[in-house]
Amino acid sequence: MSDSDATREEIPSGMETDTMLTDSDGINSIDLESSMTEVTDESSTTVSTENKTTVDSLLDHLGQFGRFQRILYFALWLPAASMAAGVYASVYMEYTPLYHCTNDTSLAYDEESEAQTCLDYNNMTCSAWTFDKSVFSRTVVSEFQLVCEASYLKTLSTTVYMLGMLVGSFFFGWFGDKFGRKAAFLFTTLCLSIGSVVSAISPNLWFYVCARFITSCGGVGLFITCFVISMEFVGPKFRTICGVAIEIPFALGELYIVGLAYLIRDWREYQFAIGLPFFLFLIYLFKIPESVRWLLTKGKKDEAKRVLSSIAQVNHVILPSVTDDESDEEKAEEVGMSKIFLQPTLRMRFLIMALNWIVATLGYYGLGLSSASLGSDAFSSFALSAAMEIPSYLFCVVFLDKCGRRGILSFSQILAGTTCILAAIVPLPTHLEYLRTALVLLGKFGASASFAVVFVFTAELFPTPVRNSAIGLCSTSARFGGILSPYIASLSSSSPLLPFLVMGCCCCLGGLAAILLPETSGRPLPDTVEEAIHNGSMEEYYRKNLKNEELLIAFKSKQNSS
Repeated sequence: MSDSDATREEIPSGMETDTMLTDSDGINSIDLESSMTEVTDESSTTVSTENKTTVDSLLDHLGQFGRFQRILYFALWLPAASMAAGVYASVYMEYTPLYHCTNDTSLAYDEESEAQTCLDYNNMTCSAWTFDKSVFSRTVVSEFQLVCEASYLKTLSTTVYMLGMLVGSFFFGWFGDKFGRKAAFLFTTLCLSIGSVVSAISPNLWFYVCARFITSCGGVGLFITCFVISMEFVGPKFRTICGVAIEIPFALGELYIVGLAYLIRDWREYQFAIGLPFFLFLIYLFKIPESVRWLLTKGKKDEAKRVLSSIAQVNHVILPSVTDDESDEEKAEEVGMSKIFLQPTLRMRFLIMALNWIVATLGYYGLGLSSASLGSDAFSSFALSAAMEIPSYLFCVVFLDKCGRRGILSFSQILAGTTCILAAIVPLPTHLEYLRTALVLLGKFGASASFAVVFVFTAELFPTPVRNSAIGLCSTSARFGGILSPYIASLSSSSPLLPFLVMGCCCCLGGLAAILLPETSGRPLPDTVEEAIHNGSMEEYYRKNLKNEELLIAFKSKQNSS
């Protein structure tokens, strides 16, 4: 590990708290409260009267992405993928096959009778239908007869599980901050698993809809929990790649349900095959650690030291002595989301991030609706749309640190918005229709990249005591975007261009608003409100508050070397 990698700056939670720079071994520190007689270079022993070890400096010493973190991180890929499998299984379960009126439901589907969908030959309203079984032998739509006058019930089912994602984002975000990441992992897994299995045995539509609500609550809550755990155990050097790469299993989960649907054409068997393996995630509770950052903010020092000892043992390093500041713990424990809304700087950041979550969702679903026409069947269209997400995540992995969170988020949102508008307004002849397809896929690329960035950016903007809640609340805002997207799409009845223009302009607005956010690339995760306020502006913080010329020079030197 180089000297610049080992050096770490920590913003204090208050004006009296120690701020320190670690040396190449991650042990010695510069104490700003003590009288400093000299400041030497990073490889020298610095003069201080007190050493204070912080989480990021411990990760420097224990390994920012050591063996322990690698095992934990990649183990979390499976539950992270489960959200896509659990929540988006409805794409195939609620597939609407071709159908026509019939007096005898035992008769096979007849293509010649396809015109008689809601009225029979006597122009009387149908009471029974025969469904085409060439694609799926049985779906929710065909079993519960959700066609013609009852077709609105399918839309209602979709609305309810989107509402479940909204409730799950908000509730389990708060739950994880209040009771811990492990408790959130337990209850979200139970909701996802039980909801999925109950969906498969539902005796009627309303039972199914309620089960899907529980499934979507657990699915989105589990993904948020996995994301927060993965972010809080890795060091700043690997936080970008880990924060973005955790989105890859989500796309793989989407591809998984495509393959499963291709093999299993009965919706009940299909849902059983998806839901039963989720119970295996309960085994994780025997090994998955509680977040050290969360434990320290709750004053659970002994448990935090046990987790740190486990990390040190697996990574084959010696755990340095750990000291805790009681006053900081007490202050952090009292922090709630109300503190974020009362603090003007953090309130403005939250509103900008919520806007970006909403418009990213609008772009994502809006372009997803267009992608339905990209493939020749029900499987290739969804697979093509899902596969486009993976290169967007790899793009973020490569450029997010080089160009910064703010720049990539702004670029991705404007890209999605611009392609949305162009796909609608650019007239293309039939033989050049593939260019429209390219625009739609490019827009999906931008929308997917935006989703990846907002997760990482939100986690870095808000302090540990409310990080889960902040991500959950932003994700809740995104669900409003998901709920609004079908209604915006319905504007096509007035003008085919209107939905794309609305979604495109919204994405561009989010991209422009993102420019107002501070850059957090390479900064330590804030553990207190004070750290979060000054995150992204440490140089100004040193200059205005600490008034220490030597440390300011050292800070600039560190920034230049990195």
